Amino acid sequence: LAQERAGLQQKVNEAEMLPRTFQCIQRTARRPIQAVTIQQLLERSSAVSDEEHVRHARWCREELPVRLAHRLADFVRLPHIVVCNSRFHEVFSVFLRSFEALVESPPVENTADVADFAQMLTGLVRGHDEIVHLLQEGHSELKGLLGDLIELDSFLNQTLYTRIGNRVLAEHFLAVQEARALGDNSGVSTGVLDPHCRPSEIIRHLSRSLSGLCLDLYGVEPQVILEGQLDTEFCFVSDHLIFMLQEILKNAFRASIEAHLGPPDHQVKPWELGDKIPPVSVEIMKGSFDVTIKVSDRGGGMPAARLKRIWKYGYTSTREAESEDVTSEQTLSGLSGLDVHSKRQMAGYGFGLPLSRVYARYFGGDIHVQSMNGFGTDVYLNVNHLGDILEGVPPQRTFVMAS
Repeated sequence: LAQERAGLQQKVNEAEMLPRTFQCIQRTARRPIQAVTIQQLLERSSAVSDEEHVRHARWCREELPVRLAHRLADFVRLPHIVVCNSRFHEVFSVFLRSFEALVESPPVENTADVADFAQMLTGLVRGHDEIVHLLQEGHSELKGLLGDLIELDSFLNQTLYTRIGNRVLAEHFLAVQEARALGDNSGVSTGVLDPHCRPSEIIRHLSRSLSGLCLDLYGVEPQVILEGQLDTEFCFVSDHLIFMLQEILKNAFRASIEAHLGPPDHQVKPWELGDKIPPVSVEIMKGSFDVTIKVSDRGGGMPAARLKRIWKYGYTSTREAESEDVTSEQTLSGLSGLDVHSKRQMAGYGFGLPLSRVYARYFGGDIHVQSMNGFGTDVYLNVNHLGDILEGVPPQRTFVMAS
């Protein structure tokens, strides 16, 4: 009993030593996240009454700090060397400033309070614009320094889930608030949701823009064959679908071109390829619950060992052939005559595919990859079209240190 009392007193003393903000974070992080569905967000449109809109603002003010507190608590559990990384520390600081601003903001009781809250929230959303870029750079630096001594994928998944969720909630509320403030006569604003999201239109637009990028960088312009149920439409966050499809199509284009350019020491000149690059095939299929978009390329596929690694943050196939300095830009093979900045446009930091899967899973979808080494790769993007799936809430895991 004496030991239990001593242990309890120690915990009390430690709690009293913590800054007030961190005590508040710990209390708030104990509250569960209130997940929502697309259907529930759709109901929070500009057509609701003033009373309902006030409740919407009040809910955002109460819910956003809870989500931030969960992630801030994870940051505190990270190894000291990770938090000391300047990029990760900046992400922590952005989350902390947002948490403090929301917790200390005045209660929302009427429409005037809603306007003040929206103004404050707009500034917070803008402050989170660079989060993904900071995580990319910080992860690259830490992996260069520590290698496989630390595993941050679970932590990154959690952090990115929170970023996606908070931006969806905040930007949805702000879009609805703006429409109400302007008295939008063009119809009811559904915030970040597009009630008539058409994958075929998005794919056509992305095909044109990415083909143009490939023409500028490689000197060749891949083609896309679009087939299936092209009239498919459903309610979804179109920005999410654009991000996922852009990453998948970009990978397919890059694989197709590089496979037919040949190895760096025996590359075919781009103008000699003509129509030798096979087109990328995209098929849209709509079932009872999901929409599946299949993207197929004939870019040589991947061996089984590489296929297992594609979901790891920071992984790119080009790193297998060339090393890179921690503070330098990546050096990418297979791109003839391009500077580092141009190469980054197509290959990035190795965040695209794992981040796309987080976006897909956020509202109950997923991404699956099947690859035949020596031939090509099929990528299946599944998204729920009923809008009845709750947001994905990540498990409470942070990192793993190698023994």
